[in-house]
Amino acid sequence: MKKVVMALAILCSASSFCAEPDYYAALCAWAPGQVPSADSSVIYGVRATLFYGDYTRVNGLDLALGANSTRERFNGLGIALVMNRANSLAGTQFGFANVVDYETYGLQLGAWNHAGEGYGTQLGVVNTANYLAGFQCGLVNWANDLDGLQLGLVNVVADQSLFVLPFLNIGW
Repeated sequence: MKKVVMALAILCSASSFCAEPDYYAALCAWAPGQVPSADSSVIYGVRATLFYGDYTRVNGLDLALGANSTRERFNGLGIALVMNRANSLAGTQFGFANVVDYETYGLQLGAWNHAGEGYGTQLGVVNTANYLAGFQCGLVNWANDLDGLQLGLVNVVADQSLFVLPFLNIGW
């Protein structure tokens, strides 16, 4: 019995080393100089970045003078002077450039916004999406597949379900 208990204790302690640690705040000057380190860290709270921050997941408020990157999912409000980047987003991004590789649920507001698969709104100078179910408003709006509305000077849609407004509309 002692051997079984000892084996379970070793197994449980070893598995805790593999679990993702959770933190309530993160300070980043540059990705290698982050506190806590970026290795599988999950932030629940605030991440403040000077130049560049990179974490696995962030839930909460993300502030950057430079750029922020989230390797998996970002949930919350991201504000960056240069760029917000995430694998997937549920929330809002404000920045010069906002890039989401896969799913976007929410709002992107910036000079350039990109969503792989977007459900929500893009407001900016240039808005791009592989698929968008929602609204794009900017000087140039581009969507490969659109279930929604584009309002802008140049609107490009490869496959649209609803309609586009204004000046130059391109669809095929």
